[in-house]
Amino acid sequence: MNKVLVVDDIKDNIMLLTFELEDDGFQVLSAYSGEECLKIVEEHTPDLILLDINMPGMSGIETLKHLKDNGQTTDIPVIMVSANNANKDIIEAIDLGAHDFVAKPIEYPVLAARMRSALRLARALFDLEKANFELNKYATTDSLTGCYNRRQFFSLTDSEISKAKRRDCKLSLIMLDIDHFKQINDQFGHAAGDKALVSMCELCKSVCRDSDILGRLGGEEFALCCPDADIDGAVKLAERIRIECENMKIEHNDKVFSLTISIGVTRVVRSDVTLHEPLQRADAFLYNAKHTGRNKTVSDLDHGIKMTQESSE
Repeated sequence: MNKVLVVDDIKDNIMLLTFELEDDGFQVLSAYSGEECLKIVEEHTPDLILLDINMPGMSGIETLKHLKDNGQTTDIPVIMVSANNANKDIIEAIDLGAHDFVAKPIEYPVLAARMRSALRLARALFDLEKANFELNKYATTDSLTGCYNRRQFFSLTDSEISKAKRRDCKLSLIMLDIDHFKQINDQFGHAAGDKALVSMCELCKSVCRDSDILGRLGGEEFALCCPDADIDGAVKLAERIRIECENMKIEHNDKVFSLTISIGVTRVVRSDVTLHEPLQRADAFLYNAKHTGRNKTVSDLDHGIKMTQESSE
């Protein structure tokens, strides 16, 4: 049931219109001034507003300005109503964003048709906005894990690198790869492998800051951009992720398994033009971790390769 707010300073006008609207299946709210209209809109969010232009105090035009200036109410369709057919008022209302205008005395069938038109348009705009949101989500996120996809991660991280250079801020990059991922798929099935990827991402999100950027580069390989983080802080974060992953138990089809990850960590320096350079270094450190026992973090601390102590397996 669509909710309609009728705004008019004359009680009889509201009463007569309410009978027509309720007979037509609408839920009706009423307000006797512009101020009361704005208060009711905040509390109830109507689907459509019928707004009288000529009211004492705050006029319909002033009320419309407030509605359209408020991000919470700007998309509510408004049909202006008035016994005064002055072109100036009608033009100003339409320019401010009113959907339509109906003259008094109101012929209800005409009003109802214009209301249906306004509600159809509002619904179409809502559906379009929702579709655009979904399209953007599919274009920028990995469908399985919900983290950023490769393209979006590169785009956001390149922006953070540029920002860090302009502001002379620290920035670190972490690359993570699940160890022996093929064995998980072979032993427990691909659905279990998917669950392992999702579980690792959820763990990363739970320990990272809102400003950190997590992306899936492909397969079981992920990257984490850490703005305003020096290499020491990034290594501590990487180790926390690594240890919590090692201790995590994943359940699938009445079976329980665990996983470990290998990690490469690097700082972004001024000579890095784009993400390509630090990504290569982090990838080299990750490769080193893989080939020196796995389940460890390798970083570029102290101008060289420093490996954190490997956990016992």
